[in-house]
Formats: sequence, structure tokens, C-alpha cells
Amino acid sequence: MKFIQLILIVVAFTGFTSCNPKPAQTEDANVKYYRHLLFSETPWDLERGSHPISAEDAENINNYKFTWNDNGQLVSVEYNRNGVLLGYSNLRAAKITYTYEGNKQIKHFFNEEGEPTKNGGVSAFEYTLDDSGTRTAMRFLDENGEPVENQNNIHNYQWAKLTDGMIQELRYNLAGEEVIMNPFCPFYELRFAYNNNGYVTRMANYEADTLYDCTAENCGDIGVSYFLFENNENGDLLTFSVHNTVGQLSNLYWGWAKRKNVVDENGYVVETTMFDQDDEYLAGKNIPVTKNEYNEHGALVKSISMDENKNVVNNPNNGVAIVEYKYDESGRRVETVRYDKDLNPVESNS
Repeated sequence: MKFIQLILIVVAFTGFTSCNPKPAQTEDANVKYYRHLLFSETPWDLERGSHPISAEDAENINNYKFTWNDNGQLVSVEYNRNGVLLGYSNLRAAKITYTYEGNKQIKHFFNEEGEPTKNGGVSAFEYTLDDSGTRTAMRFLDENGEPVENQNNIHNYQWAKLTDGMIQELRYNLAGEEVIMNPFCPFYELRFAYNNNGYVTRMANYEADTLYDCTAENCGDIGVSYFLFENNENGDLLTFSVHNTVGQLSNLYWGWAKRKNVVDENGYVVETTMFDQDDEYLAGKNIPVTKNEYNEHGALVKSISMDENKNVVNNPNNGVAIVEYKYDESGRRVETVRYDKDLNPVESNS
């Protein structure tokens, strides 16, 4: 009888547990997934994600996987889908990592095979942090940890938060001489403004505490002083405009003065329209409208060149109207195909 009672108790307990399954495993609090990175114009910015998704969604959607340590410090960002690194992200790498040594934060880059790679010709960014963890300086290092200049002849950056809240940026070469940001923006001192959400809203060119018009060849015929950035509540960049000191739109080297993006509900840029300094559609050998299409994984599959009336047109510089991107089942980009407006293949020079 006791044996029978024991069997009944075991059966009853088994039935109880089978009707009450274990709760689903909670997601790692130190790991988050995002569809996009926030727009940035300076290495002072720490990477931030936008349009968060769940770990389950990250198995099917291209994403930026952020991982923090238990001290709340960012330790890695990887562009992937279902754990497979992808090589076409805005990180300029498939993965970045951060390590911490005292007040130093060291950033390294990796390709889609997980192998170390370079960014701008350098192997590592070594940041200096203040007591609050804010970046105050950064220098470039080679694969042996030795000081080096990047492709724009910059060795180190210096940053300071000014009394008006703007971030001041200065750059120097190995000889300690002040250098410009890059050949297409010959600015020396820059100042950045951010809104309450930490989204960049302005990048301005200064000289001796004075807002300054750059009149070099790359800055058009009326000079360039500052850029304005309009973001939506998610941090998606909607408008990028270029101005001189009095606020007039001003063409950059490429002929445009303003870019306007249309984004969908998930933050993907589905259309970009470009304007000149007269606030008119870009003309000449330029494409004023570009339309983008994405697949169910969030990967760009088609980019279409259009005129201001949304007619498909060939780019005057290369004869290409449509660019298609093809991927394998894991999301790796395996082919880029170019066509003219009549869908005739166009050979690539790259």
C-alpha cells in the first residue's frame, strides 16, 4: 500500500510540474540589440544604438549587439545576425571592442572573420577618460602599440567641455602641429552641440573663439562655417545642412548644401533628397534623389538613382541607375550588381 501511495505522489507531482513549465529565460541585462547606430561626426562620441529589438528578433534582423561589463562600461559592439558577423556596418568594422586600463579606454577593430583590422590606417584608438568617464583625449596606435598618424595625418585629439556646453575638438599630428579634420573639410577647431537626448545638432568651425568661414576650394564659393543636424525622437538623422557664418546654405566639395532623409518606422532611410545652396534640387552631374529598398532582415537590397520628378536616371559619372546587393543565407553580402535605367548591366570600375 505504501508503495502504491508513493507512486501516486510521484505521478501527482510530475503532473503538477508539467502544467507549470519553467519561466522563459530572461535576456542578459548586459546585452542589448539595436537596428542602427546613432549618427556621429566625431570620435568623441561613444557608440549608441537606436531602435532596440529583442534577442529573439536579433536572430532574424541585422543588428548592432552592445555588451557592457558589470561596471556599466561598453566592452563591445558587433554588427551581426544570429551571431554571424557582417561586414557592411556603420562601425567601419564588423566588430569593435573596448578594454580599460586605469583612465585609458582602448578601442580595437575586427572584420567579419573576427580578425583584427585597421580603421583609417591605424590599429587602435587609445582614449583618456576623466574621473566621470568622459573622453578628454585620444591618440592613434599601430599594431605594436606605438604612436602613429591616421590617413588624414592626425595623431591625437583633445576635447574640452566649454561653459556654453559645447564640446571643443582640436587635432594634432605627431609633431604636435594642429591639423585639419580631413581633406574635404579643412577645419581646425570644431565645436559640437548636443540636445537633451545626446543627439548631435551642430558642428561649427571656430578660430580664436570666433565662428569662422572656411573659404578653401572644398568649401564652395561662399565659405562653410557650420553644419546643422535635425533628428527625430529616435535619433534618426532627418536633415544635414551646411551653412556659412550668416546662416546661408553653402555647397560642399560635392556640390550639395542640404540632404533630407525619409525614414520608415524602423529607422531605415528609404529616400534621400539633395539640394544646393539655392535650396534647389541638386543638378549637373549629380543625383538629387536616391531611393532605398530593404529585405525582411533590414539589409539594403536596392539603391535607385532618380531625378527630382522621381524618374529613374543614370548617374552621369558612371552610367549606373540601380545598385542591387545580394546576400547569403547568413546575411553576408556576396555580390553587388549595377544596372542602367533600362536594366542593362554596367561594369564596375571598383
